[in-house]
Amino acid sequence: MPEDRGIKEISSNKRISILVGFMCLFGVLMIGKLFYIQVFQHQSYVEKANAQQSRKFVIPARRGEIYVQDGNGELYPIALNQQLYLMAADPKYIENADEAIEKLSKYLGNVDKDELERKLENKNTRYVVLNKKITDSTAKEIKDMKIPGIILSPKDGRNYPEGELFSHITGYVNSDEAGQYGIEQFKNQTLSGTDGVSRAVTDSLGVPITSNENTLVKPKDGSTLVLTIDRNVQAMAASAIENAVKVNKAESGSVIIMDPKTGAIQAMANYPSYDPNNYQAVPSGEYEKFINSSITNLFEPGSGFKVITMAAALNEGKLKSDTSYNDTGEAQVEDRTIRNADNKKFGVSTMTDVIQKSLNTGMVFILKQLGTDPNRITQKSKDVLYDYINKFGFGERTGIELAGESKGFVKDNKSYSVDYANMTFGQGISSTSLQLVNSVSAIANGGTLYKPYLIQKEILPNGEVINNKPSVIRDNIISTQSAAQLSEMMKQVVQKGSGWPTRMPGYNIAGKTGTAQVPKKDGTGYEEKKNIGSFVGFAPIEDPKFVMLVRVDYPKVDGFAEKTAVPTFAEIAKQLFIYYQIPPNGN
Repeated sequence: MPEDRGIKEISSNKRISILVGFMCLFGVLMIGKLFYIQVFQHQSYVEKANAQQSRKFVIPARRGEIYVQDGNGELYPIALNQQLYLMAADPKYIENADEAIEKLSKYLGNVDKDELERKLENKNTRYVVLNKKITDSTAKEIKDMKIPGIILSPKDGRNYPEGELFSHITGYVNSDEAGQYGIEQFKNQTLSGTDGVSRAVTDSLGVPITSNENTLVKPKDGSTLVLTIDRNVQAMAASAIENAVKVNKAESGSVIIMDPKTGAIQAMANYPSYDPNNYQAVPSGEYEKFINSSITNLFEPGSGFKVITMAAALNEGKLKSDTSYNDTGEAQVEDRTIRNADNKKFGVSTMTDVIQKSLNTGMVFILKQLGTDPNRITQKSKDVLYDYINKFGFGERTGIELAGESKGFVKDNKSYSVDYANMTFGQGISSTSLQLVNSVSAIANGGTLYKPYLIQKEILPNGEVINNKPSVIRDNIISTQSAAQLSEMMKQVVQKGSGWPTRMPGYNIAGKTGTAQVPKKDGTGYEEKKNIGSFVGFAPIEDPKFVMLVRVDYPKVDGFAEKTAVPTFAEIAKQLFIYYQIPPNGN
């Protein structure tokens, strides 16, 4: 019907009008939204876009370097920065994992090759680190092999130009850029500085496509350190102790040389050692090579400790160098019998004889004199000796700038009398080599215990220099008169006693040998065929230029210090007299 057709046309037109209206409204809303975004939210979206196209990156701080000097003050680097490469592999492109490992074997260090082969055969893995410290020359060798899938990425690294010579002093920097052992660990924060932060535009994979265009935080480079170590003296010590260990078929050995007037360490050498450039090559069962035995390994100092007991008695005025007693070869303390090391008796002996001949019974006699009754060991005997042991620095760390220093062990003054009798001649007390040489240094200089130190100065990134001055731990431990008297007594060890190999025409040398027993690990006594030979001394007596300790651990050829440590001391001392230009006194 015509009327129905008209109604349908009106209804259709209405729907079209509504649809057009909605479309117009939607268009207006869209335009409004775009206007709002472009005008009112423009900055917000710009920031979001920039955030998606750029990333923050670390600007590594430059690690401070480490130097030593020679006698003329010329500097020599012992820890430097150099460009290294990180070697990695993309398993997707490794055609034959076993063949690739074989070609690269000498560059892989101490790795589990079977485990590495499994990783390289996993094609779902795209990145396997092989070595984080590849040198420039080695990188060239690897590039020339043209092995598919091997990636070399440049990075900063650490180089130790002197190799093993200073390894126990420097320590090393590991693959995570953290100092391990030595000064590298102890002064890690000072050396490493503080990294900076920058922002750079990146591609879709996050790889920078522009240089660091916006530095947010500037890096603060690490400080450079100049040490007290004399390069030439260190070389003398290292060569001599290596020879001593090999000749005596010993397990290890160490030498410390220091300035008794300041506490400055002139040399600190241990053998065996390791190359900090290739620390990964040290087998997993030989990690003790990383340890600086001069400051970490404890030992019973043996007869070398007798000078401390004697110092206490001289300074307390209980006796003099010519005070005598009757040596019967043994002394009874509680239910124990203490004998001289050689099981001999020497009759009437002076205190100089006690030091020269290293008489254990003489030490027991001295301990009695320190108390309230000269015929027995009293509580005061133990109190006085304990006080001097502490004053000389035993039982506490010296504070030297090296990681891993031990503090040793001293029995308290409530211990049994026999324990203290044993301590008078260096048994039942543990010490580091550094503690022992530092205590004798206090005798050499007239009674001052200095803090041993290695860092002569710190050079800040801005060029400012911070000089390290000698630091006194304790002053007037003993009087200058007591120190002089004891020095003359120690001279007789060299002139007439077990230190005779160190005798040199025109030079007055003071010293004391020590052949220490090694306690069993279960605490039930001492090892039968193990000992540690040491010799500690200084020269010239009238104006000491150096104090030195030589220690040889577990020799198999001859166990006595007279045959192991003493000749090594003499060898180094002869060189030092020439190097330091110390003229003979004419006697």
